[in-house]
Amino acid sequence: MLGKLQKKVSQVASSFNYVSYRADLMKYSGQLPQLSEGDRTVVEGLREEGTHRTSLETLSIPSTPQMLEAANNILPELLNIPKKKNRAYARANPEQLMKYPDLFLWGLEERLLDIIESYLGLPAAYHGVSFRRDVADGSQQGTRQWHIDIEDRRMAKIIVYFNNVGINNGPYEYIPKSMTPPPWVFKRNYGFIEDAVVEKAVPPSKWAACTGDAGTVVFTDTCAVFHRGRMPVEGERLAMFFTYTSRRPKNPEECSSILEHEQLVAISENLSERQKQCIFWR
Repeated sequence: MLGKLQKKVSQVASSFNYVSYRADLMKYSGQLPQLSEGDRTVVEGLREEGTHRTSLETLSIPSTPQMLEAANNILPELLNIPKKKNRAYARANPEQLMKYPDLFLWGLEERLLDIIESYLGLPAAYHGVSFRRDVADGSQQGTRQWHIDIEDRRMAKIIVYFNNVGINNGPYEYIPKSMTPPPWVFKRNYGFIEDAVVEKAVPPSKWAACTGDAGTVVFTDTCAVFHRGRMPVEGERLAMFFTYTSRRPKNPEECSSILEHEQLVAISENLSERQKQCIFWR
């Protein structure tokens, strides 16, 4: 009896939250940023297929040279960080990000926020950056398996390749939104899914691998499409992941930032009010 009551309460809360979410979308619809034709193409790609590929050169974000310099400064240390036993990757730590803050700050560029908020339909929460080295260790664990994220109803990640990523270097791989089945097809709402199970619903010929040279940029909604980092078999993948949700995410307990509050305070000294709201959203 208690279990049924808890389920009913959960269903009512979920319905209320969805109604509130729709009301927020309506409220903010008249305040969405005005985009250039090129930036609208990014948003349209996210809406239609869940992913859009471009490049740093095409985006022409003013602080890109500083961001790349910061990544270059972190790289020697990143290459020496041993990966943890239960992970197939190593990533820059908070101290490194604070030492070279231009990497984190790139994700707060006004034009990027305009693109993200136009897609989300709501003010963005910025969860920071992860600079990762995915190693070719022969394992297909963690996010190298198919999954779909559950942080929010819509979510955006910007993936920037720092080295050339071919099909055997662990590219980001996804199932286009038009072919992404609902989670119940796999008899689960979250968690990792084996290739053999995915193949029964979507043939491998329909999987899209985002290969590209260093400087390739992938905008993707990891809550809208099943995706994974393809297992690297010939060489490492170096990539930066910038993550965004709305400020009232569906599952806030799933949202995390690599930087602590005190570090965010220190790094936000010269930010605009809008940028500060993006990082101090909780």
